[in-house]
Amino acid sequence: MTTLVEIYDDGVEKDAADYLALIDCGGNYGQHAIDQIKDKVGKRTTTPNKSLDLVVISHQDEDHNGLLGSLGKELKTIDARVGSVRIGGLSWIQGNKDTVTEFLTAVKYDLGTVVFDAPTESNYPGGSAAPTHFAVHKDVKFRLLISNLDVPGATADIVRNGSSAVVVVDNGVNTVVLPGDATFQTMLAINTKLGVAPLTPQVLALEVPHHGALRTAVENYAKSGKKKTDFTWTIIEDFATKVMRPKSVGASAGPWNVDNHPVKEVIDVFEGTTDTVPTHTYVAFVFFQNRSMVQWATLDSTRAVQTTVRELKAKQKKAPKKRKLGPGVSAAGNKFVYGDIVYRLTGTPGLRPEEMVEFRPCRTFGTHGPDEDVVQAPEP
Repeated sequence: MTTLVEIYDDGVEKDAADYLALIDCGGNYGQHAIDQIKDKVGKRTTTPNKSLDLVVISHQDEDHNGLLGSLGKELKTIDARVGSVRIGGLSWIQGNKDTVTEFLTAVKYDLGTVVFDAPTESNYPGGSAAPTHFAVHKDVKFRLLISNLDVPGATADIVRNGSSAVVVVDNGVNTVVLPGDATFQTMLAINTKLGVAPLTPQVLALEVPHHGALRTAVENYAKSGKKKTDFTWTIIEDFATKVMRPKSVGASAGPWNVDNHPVKEVIDVFEGTTDTVPTHTYVAFVFFQNRSMVQWATLDSTRAVQTTVRELKAKQKKAPKKRKLGPGVSAAGNKFVYGDIVYRLTGTPGLRPEEMVEFRPCRTFGTHGPDEDVVQAPEP
């Protein structure tokens, strides 16, 4: 998962942004993401140094920070700098710390100011108190809804995911919520903190927590579950329909990935409050069905739901364990369409819902490009 926040002071998208914030840096199609970030940073010729103003890493999983080393090498070639860094998540292992350190060294950042395994924190004090922020540019504020939540007694991967920094970006009119790999424990803490009062301003867009994984969405996941009623959905349903109430949602979707992210039924929980838009497609894994059926599907929708894979040309019962890298990719690699999901918090007055969310394809059927291994948490 890689999210680049681009701020333009006049509200018009152009080559050079007035502020750039990177929220996580990992996932599939890595070179595409690195090239985009380097290009945007390199075009900021009016700054003292070509720079990323803010970098936030939600937690230590590779699909959220694994591209940092390569990005650092690319930014070093243009003598780029980073203005501020915030690290979320608990139980950081040395190898993942080294990945972050490699990146920060390449951009000549003061390593002494970087804190791993920080205490639980939030910019939302609760009650009637107004939220604070940890970074700001003009009217756009960056807030921590929660970060570094301790999940006692959980397995190591749940500790990592549950302690994700949940980042809120708002401009006084619209909000985007970036929850990293938040689990139902994280969502419960948020529900308790905020109560039934939704975030204000309205949540224009929400990344579905943990790429739409089922295991961390429900309160009693079991591999043996065969139907939706085998699991308890209360916490995530309250999070989606009472607290967040998003106008649109998005999720990353590595095609045919071995971890089966995102799960359609998890996305379904969030779509009830989304805007109605023209019919489009998105790709997800259908979990509750006859296991003899193909489970990855291209789905039609009239709700503001997007995943980073728009369409599958071929049906496959299983993800390939490993796909080829580099040019001359396998035929399977050309049988899907992937791209970027773009959210516009502001701009021309009177934008329709479908104009505030855009899917920008990076590959269409028959075009060649590198395939990459999918690195995500285990279990659907």
